[in-house]
Amino acid sequence: MTGARAVAAPAALALAIAVPAAACHRDGKSAPAAEAAAVPARRATAGDRILALAPAGADAVLEIDLARLRRNPAVGPLVRAVTAGEVARPDLVAASDLLVFCSYRVGESDAGQIVFASGARVGRLPGARLLERGLVAIAPPALLDRVDLVRAGAQPALSTDRALLRVRALAMPERAEGASLRLAARLGFEGRVSLARRLELDAVPASLSLWVDVADDLAAVALLGGDRAGDAQDIARAVTRVRDRLARSAPARRFGLGRTVAGTGVAIHGSDVRVVLVVGPQRLGQLVERVLSRLTAPPPEGAKPGSGSGSSEGDREGQGQGHGNGQGGEGS
Repeated sequence: MTGARAVAAPAALALAIAVPAAACHRDGKSAPAAEAAAVPARRATAGDRILALAPAGADAVLEIDLARLRRNPAVGPLVRAVTAGEVARPDLVAASDLLVFCSYRVGESDAGQIVFASGARVGRLPGARLLERGLVAIAPPALLDRVDLVRAGAQPALSTDRALLRVRALAMPERAEGASLRLAARLGFEGRVSLARRLELDAVPASLSLWVDVADDLAAVALLGGDRAGDAQDIARAVTRVRDRLARSAPARRFGLGRTVAGTGVAIHGSDVRVVLVVGPQRLGQLVERVLSRLTAPPPEGAKPGSGSGSSEGDREGQGQGHGNGQGGEGS
């Protein structure tokens, strides 16, 4: 149980940086309209209450529950080490227990983002507008004014945007009790073309739903949706190529994750592509120990920056167990 949770912080923080940056480079005029379908029922997570404060119409919403990660007995030490900041001058991550990024009109000249942060110290963040005790919003003035209108009931909230809520719910397993990270995004055609060019992908989904959590292992589920017949096959092939490239990458070899990444499940379900990664307890514990040792140990005298040594990938790979939130053992 202990080692399984310790890599959630690096995984969540990496996704927090990479995914919004990719999504925000789209050049589309507007997000495609999603089907008016029922929102699947899921357990409420920390970001739910923020959706009632954010203006409707966001193209992408990223939620990171830092408090959940810090409380985790195994992941906590690593998360606290990675997200530590000065007490007198807290930065966004160090001061926050929960972060929710809402991006609007990405790719347009008037694109903007609202960052909602909750925590005991968020009131001291530069440029933060206090919404209530322990909760602030950081954004351009025009978007902050829209938040005020939502709170006054003069504009619809993101919690009424059923199209985005549906995308948000899809990746989260029905039996999951919580989430460390959730991402929901809708991409327009031009944005998909731009993103494919930037990331050297053959196909980019029109919608993306991502759920990540840690129990006795780390589980990540992504659902990538197309909007045309044949999109799923193209997306699946693109994801498979990315997976295989990552499995052969230097970081994967360095941390003994090559076979784990290579075992990531990619399957077509109707018009969607479902991607499942599970890092088993033994592998996760080993990875956490290596990351912590690298954070705390000084580099050997005379060693070049970024150099390192370690056992071969075969020595590092271990067997994982299924995730406690009902996921199978794919990629364990």
